[in-house]
Amino acid sequence: MHLITGFLLASVLGKKKRGASRRLPNFPGVIETVHLLPGRVRFRTPHLAGKQREGQELKRRLIRIDGVKDVEVSSISGSICLRLADDRLKPELLMAAIIRLLGLERQIERAPRSWLGREIRDTGEALNRAVHERTGGMVDFYTAMPLLLVILGVRNIAARRALGWPLLWWAYRELFPPAWKEQ
Repeated sequence: MHLITGFLLASVLGKKKRGASRRLPNFPGVIETVHLLPGRVRFRTPHLAGKQREGQELKRRLIRIDGVKDVEVSSISGSICLRLADDRLKPELLMAAIIRLLGLERQIERAPRSWLGREIRDTGEALNRAVHERTGGMVDFYTAMPLLLVILGVRNIAARRALGWPLLWWAYRELFPPAWKEQ
């Protein structure tokens, strides 16, 4: 929660550059600013998509904030459009209120995952399933690789090659991970 508060306060209290348009923080996949105009701001969050009751509750709570003239919430697109009475109410604070009301703090604090990282993990999981199915459930990819390293390590040691011991060490580390790996 401290990360969100600090980020939003820095955004509110930060110096404005002359001629630069005002920007709000974005948290992709959690809540993003679609547009910001004088007296109007629109946010989008996938959290509201398909949740009409939550959208109506959010609207009911936001309209009670002094300085908010109108609130439109779309449970189809996850859009939240706020019309403001004047410039006294900072859009950054509205964003913080929406984050708090929807309980999105944990999602914002979570480190974002890259597209490439997700694809690599998904490929590893698919390979794991394929090996598991191919061996009839006897072994999966995550145990097959260390076993292969053991075999190659023993063969290299028998052939008096220096590469054998590191291969055995890597196999040991994968088969018996240290306590920090499981945390």
